[in-house]
Amino acid sequence: MKIAITGEPPADLSLARRAMQAAARPYRLPRGTAVSLAFVDDSEMRALNRRYRRKDTTTDVLSFGEPWPTETKGRDAAARLEPGPDGVVRLGDVVISGAQAARQARRRRWPLAAELAFLAAHGTLHLLGFDDQTRAGYREMLALGRAAVAIARQQSVKR
Repeated sequence: MKIAITGEPPADLSLARRAMQAAARPYRLPRGTAVSLAFVDDSEMRALNRRYRRKDTTTDVLSFGEPWPTETKGRDAAARLEPGPDGVVRLGDVVISGAQAARQARRRRWPLAAELAFLAAHGTLHLLGFDDQTRAGYREMLALGRAAVAIARQQSVKR
Protein backbone atom coordinates (compact mmCIF):
# COMPACT_ATOMS: atom_id res chain seq x y z
CA MET A 1 0.00 0.00 0.00
CA LYS A 2 1.33 3.40 -0.97
CA ILE A 3 0.77 6.12 1.63
CA ALA A 4 0.92 9.80 0.63
CA ILE A 5 1.32 12.26 3.51
CA THR A 6 -0.01 15.82 3.48
CA GLY A 7 0.00 18.46 6.18
CA GLU A 8 2.33 18.72 9.16
CA PRO A 9 2.59 15.50 11.15
CA PRO A 10 3.19 16.22 14.86
CA ALA A 11 5.59 13.27 15.28
CA ASP A 12 7.53 10.64 13.36
CA LEU A 13 5.19 8.57 11.19
CA SER A 14 7.16 5.36 10.73
CA LEU A 15 5.00 3.53 13.30
CA ALA A 16 1.81 4.96 11.77
CA ARG A 17 2.82 3.83 8.28
CA ARG A 18 3.52 0.30 9.52
CA ALA A 19 0.23 0.26 11.48
CA MET A 20 -1.74 1.24 8.39
CA GLN A 21 -0.05 -1.55 6.43
CA ALA A 22 -0.72 -4.03 9.25
CA ALA A 23 -4.38 -3.01 9.48
CA ALA A 24 -4.88 -3.53 5.73
CA ARG A 25 -2.71 -6.61 5.18
CA PRO A 26 -5.28 -9.31 6.13
CA TYR A 27 -7.72 -8.01 3.53
CA ARG A 28 -5.47 -8.45 0.50
CA LEU A 29 -5.69 -5.05 -1.12
CA PRO A 30 -4.71 -4.92 -4.78
CA ARG A 31 -0.99 -4.30 -5.26
CA GLY A 32 -0.12 -0.62 -5.36
CA THR A 33 -3.31 0.54 -3.63
CA ALA A 34 -2.96 4.21 -2.66
CA VAL A 35 -4.19 5.93 0.48
CA SER A 36 -3.59 9.45 1.71
CA LEU A 37 -2.88 10.42 5.31
CA ALA A 38 -3.53 14.09 5.96
CA PHE A 39 -2.86 16.19 9.05
CA VAL A 40 -5.03 19.20 9.82
CA ASP A 41 -5.49 21.59 12.71
CA ASP A 42 -8.47 21.51 15.06
CA SER A 43 -10.44 24.21 13.24
CA GLU A 44 -10.17 22.40 9.91
CA MET A 45 -11.08 19.07 11.54
CA ARG A 46 -14.08 20.69 13.21
CA ALA A 47 -15.20 22.09 9.85
CA LEU A 48 -14.86 18.66 8.22
CA ASN A 49 -16.71 16.99 11.07
CA ARG A 50 -19.50 19.59 10.88
CA ARG A 51 -19.79 19.29 7.10
CA TYR A 52 -19.66 15.50 6.75
CA ARG A 53 -21.00 14.24 10.09
CA ARG A 54 -23.06 17.22 11.23
CA LYS A 55 -21.13 17.31 14.52
CA ASP A 56 -19.85 20.75 15.46
CA THR A 57 -16.78 19.59 17.40
CA THR A 58 -13.28 18.58 16.54
CA THR A 59 -12.52 14.89 16.37
CA ASP A 60 -9.38 12.79 16.17
CA VAL A 61 -9.72 11.00 12.83
CA LEU A 62 -12.04 11.00 9.82
CA SER A 63 -11.97 8.72 6.80
CA PHE A 64 -13.23 9.44 3.31
CA GLY A 65 -13.57 6.50 0.96
CA GLU A 66 -16.10 4.31 -0.78
CA PRO A 67 -19.61 4.29 0.70
CA TRP A 68 -19.70 0.52 1.25
CA PRO A 69 -23.06 -1.23 1.62
CA THR A 70 -23.86 -2.33 5.16
CA GLU A 71 -21.97 -5.48 6.15
CA THR A 72 -19.40 -5.01 3.37
CA LYS A 73 -16.05 -4.90 5.11
CA GLY A 74 -12.57 -6.33 5.06
CA ARG A 75 -11.96 -8.69 2.15
CA ASP A 76 -15.41 -8.04 0.70
CA ALA A 77 -14.64 -4.32 0.50
CA ALA A 78 -11.12 -4.90 -0.83
CA ALA A 79 -12.49 -7.18 -3.58
CA ARG A 80 -14.80 -4.37 -4.76
CA LEU A 81 -12.02 -1.81 -5.20
CA GLU A 82 -11.39 -0.88 -8.81
CA PRO A 83 -8.59 1.06 -10.44
CA GLY A 84 -9.23 4.61 -11.58
CA PRO A 85 -8.60 5.82 -15.13
CA ASP A 86 -4.88 6.00 -14.32
CA GLY A 87 -4.81 2.36 -13.21
CA VAL A 88 -4.30 3.22 -9.53
CA VAL A 89 -6.60 1.75 -6.89
CA ARG A 90 -7.41 4.48 -4.37
CA LEU A 91 -8.59 3.31 -0.97
CA GLY A 92 -9.34 6.83 0.27
CA ASP A 93 -8.21 9.51 2.68
CA VAL A 94 -7.50 9.38 6.40
CA VAL A 95 -7.50 12.79 8.09
CA ILE A 96 -6.05 13.27 11.58
CA SER A 97 -6.10 16.28 13.87
CA GLY A 98 -2.55 16.42 15.19
CA ALA A 99 -3.60 18.59 18.15
CA GLN A 100 -6.42 16.24 19.14
CA ALA A 101 -4.08 13.26 18.80
CA ALA A 102 -1.55 15.00 21.08
CA ARG A 103 -4.24 15.64 23.72
CA GLN A 104 -5.36 12.03 23.58
CA ALA A 105 -1.80 10.72 23.82
CA ARG A 106 -1.22 12.82 26.96
CA ARG A 107 -4.50 11.61 28.47
CA ARG A 108 -3.67 7.98 27.67
CA ARG A 109 -0.08 8.45 28.84
CA TRP A 110 1.54 6.96 25.80
CA PRO A 111 3.74 8.37 23.05
CA LEU A 112 2.22 10.61 20.40
CA ALA A 113 3.66 8.33 17.70
CA ALA A 114 1.63 5.43 19.15
CA GLU A 115 -1.56 7.51 19.17
CA LEU A 116 -0.97 8.52 15.56
CA ALA A 117 -0.38 4.88 14.64
CA PHE A 118 -3.63 3.81 16.28
CA LEU A 119 -5.62 6.60 14.62
CA ALA A 120 -4.07 5.89 11.21
CA ALA A 121 -4.89 2.17 11.52
CA HIS A 122 -8.40 3.02 12.74
CA GLY A 123 -8.95 5.30 9.74
CA THR A 124 -7.68 2.61 7.39
CA LEU A 125 -10.14 0.13 8.85
CA HIS A 126 -12.98 2.59 8.25
CA LEU A 127 -11.89 2.79 4.60
CA LEU A 128 -12.27 -0.99 4.47
CA GLY A 129 -15.88 -0.82 5.64
CA PHE A 130 -15.44 -1.33 9.38
CA ASP A 131 -17.79 0.73 11.52
CA ASP A 132 -17.67 1.70 15.18
CA GLN A 133 -21.23 3.00 15.56
CA THR A 134 -22.39 -0.08 17.46
CA ARG A 135 -20.91 -1.50 20.66
CA ALA A 136 -19.81 -4.66 18.83
CA GLY A 137 -18.33 -2.67 15.94
CA TYR A 138 -16.49 -0.39 18.36
CA ARG A 139 -14.97 -3.37 20.18
CA GLU A 140 -13.99 -5.00 16.89
CA MET A 141 -12.29 -1.84 15.60
CA LEU A 142 -10.55 -1.23 18.92
CA ALA A 143 -9.13 -4.76 18.89
CA LEU A 144 -8.08 -4.56 15.22
CA GLY A 145 -6.48 -1.13 15.71
CA ARG A 146 -4.56 -2.26 18.79
CA ALA A 147 -3.40 -5.39 16.98
CA ALA A 148 -2.16 -3.31 14.03
CA VAL A 149 -0.14 -1.07 16.37
CA ALA A 150 1.29 -4.13 18.16
CA ILE A 151 2.36 -5.65 14.82
CA ALA A 152 3.87 -2.33 13.75
CA ARG A 153 5.83 -2.13 17.01
CA GLN A 154 7.12 -5.67 16.57
CA GLN A 155 8.28 -4.80 13.07
CA SER A 156 10.21 -1.80 14.38
CA VAL A 157 12.00 -3.97 16.93
CA LYS A 158 13.04 -6.44 14.21
CA ARG A 159 14.60 -3.68 12.08
